[in-house]
Amino acid sequence: MKIYDNYFHDTILISPSINDYLNLPKYKNIKNKLENNLSKSYIKQQKELHSNYLNKLEKKKSTTIYDKTLIYICHENLDYYKFNFNLTPINHLDNIINHIIEMATGNGLYIFETKKDYIDFIDKIKIFDEIVQSIITNMKLGIKKKYTIPKILTYKLIEQLKILIKTKSYKNENIKYKLDFDFNKVCESIFIPNINKLIEFLETEYLFHSRYTIGMIHLPNGFREYKYLIKSSTTLNDIKVETIHNYGLKEVERIYNLMIKIKNNMEFKGNIKEFNKYLSKRRDLKFKSKKDVIDNYKETLSSINKTIMKTQFHNNVKGKCSIIPVPSYNEDYSTEAYYIPGDIENKRNGKFYMNLKNIKELNKIEMESLTLHEANPGHHYQITYVNENDKIPLFLKAYSNEAYQEGWALYCESLGKYKTYESYYGKLILEMIRALRLVVDTGIHYYGWSYDKTFNFYKKFSFDSDSKIKQQLYRYIAIPGQAISYKIGEKIILDLKKKFKKNNKYSGASKDFHERILEHGPIPFEILKDIIN
Repeated sequence: MKIYDNYFHDTILISPSINDYLNLPKYKNIKNKLENNLSKSYIKQQKELHSNYLNKLEKKKSTTIYDKTLIYICHENLDYYKFNFNLTPINHLDNIINHIIEMATGNGLYIFETKKDYIDFIDKIKIFDEIVQSIITNMKLGIKKKYTIPKILTYKLIEQLKILIKTKSYKNENIKYKLDFDFNKVCESIFIPNINKLIEFLETEYLFHSRYTIGMIHLPNGFREYKYLIKSSTTLNDIKVETIHNYGLKEVERIYNLMIKIKNNMEFKGNIKEFNKYLSKRRDLKFKSKKDVIDNYKETLSSINKTIMKTQFHNNVKGKCSIIPVPSYNEDYSTEAYYIPGDIENKRNGKFYMNLKNIKELNKIEMESLTLHEANPGHHYQITYVNENDKIPLFLKAYSNEAYQEGWALYCESLGKYKTYESYYGKLILEMIRALRLVVDTGIHYYGWSYDKTFNFYKKFSFDSDSKIKQQLYRYIAIPGQAISYKIGEKIILDLKKKFKKNNKYSGASKDFHERILEHGPIPFEILKDIIN
């Protein structure tokens, strides 16, 4: 419909980086543009855009799925700007600088296809100094209003920025054309002075004012802001933080009991910690090299494509999924695995990244569940399905709905074959992490848990080493509410499946259910529940 096309067009003109992700030929003329989403003019444009379309849609009085979805998105965006999130604009995970540098290398969303693409990229990053200055300006205002990131995250951010410079992480090692200029030197001349400027500010001023507390509850309006993040990350209007916390505690107990059962079925005599240690030391469950990790995951994906994708889904997708290592400069700050989508034109493959810094800590028991989550039928299949579906409007292809996307990916882990006790135990390990997130995220940001209390609770039920637990906790401190989306999203999908299969008792019901969940794209759960029910 025209209103959806107009909304998308107006949105992409304000936020041209959307097309770095989608790569639509129609918008190649803005490939040299990058928005500064911290600027006053950008925020003003966003407010006007969403107020305008909300007004149009409410006058229209339509009840279509996509009208409801766009109304939801308008409300969500307008609510976002009522809060103070712009005062804490950067940390080691939510880091626009890292994102831009990854694009420069050719490993990010930006596609270098032609000679002009390199010229356009240099034009694109001319706004870099303005973005860095906005980060500093907003953080200074945050100091005045007592809105700062925790001190432990400030140290982490400084360390990360210094490594970016030291390792020359911006270098593009695969320039396809002979250019009239030195692409890497020009990038360096833009990046280095500005990153150094930010480091100096962080070290000499911001670090002193960073807070010792770690939870949002300790910020002036943190209680209300965290509730907004919970609503946004779950796309559920009436969900209570207490409900999430208690559900997490019940799930931790349920999964823990299943783990004990596996241990006993394997006739292991020691306790669960000793069992975890036994599995972590087993040579047959270890990888021999970084290449061995990638090869094993590729083999797992191939097996899933031949079995689960054929028995559980009506349609395949054209877009391919590459499995590659996390860039070395980002190994200390990255999660164990993550996915970056391909584009609409299928010129950029979807990429399933594996963090190979400590392959001694990696274990084969997690391969099946992790591949189901990140590749097929998880993130890669779901996002590629949306990109290749002409019936889904463009505005929804550009909408980041983590509850839907992460909930779907976690749900997909339940579709595995898990033919060995070890493989199923690996699935439980990853599921336990998601259950623990419900408890510790709400514990930190709503109940005011200290770092030590959080660490001790997490360690009691976790398979991870102390260093990996620390890395996980830093993530939950840095991005409040995000980690809740996995388990809550999975619960919604499982509840819907139970109702669907109760009313549809035939052999292809699972295939049809999956099609119903996927066919409209990443719509909010408030709307999806009504459709399925």
